Amino acid sequence: MGGISYLATVKELLHQAENEWPALLQRLVNIRETILEKNSCRDGMVLDITGDKTVLDTIQPTVEEFLKVLPGDSDGVKQQDFYSVQHPWVIQAKEEMKVMAPLIDEGFVVPTQVSYVGKGGRLYDNGEIVSGASAVVSRFLRTGYLWDQVRVMGGAYGGFCTFDQSTGFFSFLSYRDPNLAKTLDVYDACGDALLETANELEKDPDALATAIIGTVGDLDSSLSPDQKGSIAFNRWIKGTSSEYRQKFRNEILETKAEDFRAFAQRLKNMKDPSVAVVSSTAAFEAAA
Repeated sequence: MGGISYLATVKELLHQAENEWPALLQRLVNIRETILEKNSCRDGMVLDITGDKTVLDTIQPTVEEFLKVLPGDSDGVKQQDFYSVQHPWVIQAKEEMKVMAPLIDEGFVVPTQVSYVGKGGRLYDNGEIVSGASAVVSRFLRTGYLWDQVRVMGGAYGGFCTFDQSTGFFSFLSYRDPNLAKTLDVYDACGDALLETANELEKDPDALATAIIGTVGDLDSSLSPDQKGSIAFNRWIKGTSSEYRQKFRNEILETKAEDFRAFAQRLKNMKDPSVAVVSSTAAFEAAA
């Protein structure tokens, strides 16, 4: 729950609370009853605790007592395996998102002297395999091309990109940016710049090795206990095996210049691209 669409929802709920409280109260009651429904509330419930073995062994009896007093029947109905079957809420959410948050270019006018320029889209379709080399390329773009073009030359406070290997979604973003149209031009030129980079890396294996080493450093950075617990929990939720992680790591270590070319072509053929900008009226008028 977040973002501008959620802000609209909160405003709607506030209006309902002030003018139609009984209807809103009934919605909240329905949510509570659904969550605590005796026959099904236990299925899918997860208790995630991070600690060393001594701590976990010590609190185990207390945890078991806590679980016993939670509402619901531990032998109640079992839901479908939603790792293999799409959850019905996902289907409904996708339909609602088409109406409430269509993939269109958007501009949000605020009183500001700088811009926040974003662009994103899909590079991979559902079912396509994403190589670990993508992590090397996206990091190279974030710390190289975008840093130079958006921050150093463009004057923005920040310029970066994100790539989600699980969804195939890639995004650009600038932060406190004095430019608008120029930054979008930088994003659009990224594919061609990456093709040129691939040619240079073929002639400079040391530069390619540096890019790989930087990515491995991100993978193996030191973690606090809560970060370790969060990562372990997310891996469990997603069903990410150690074999998969090792395969992904091997692909990072084996990254070649050709992987940069392949990623560049996907950037040039980005699917369902959309632009979102937060800026001033003057900046939008200047960018037409």
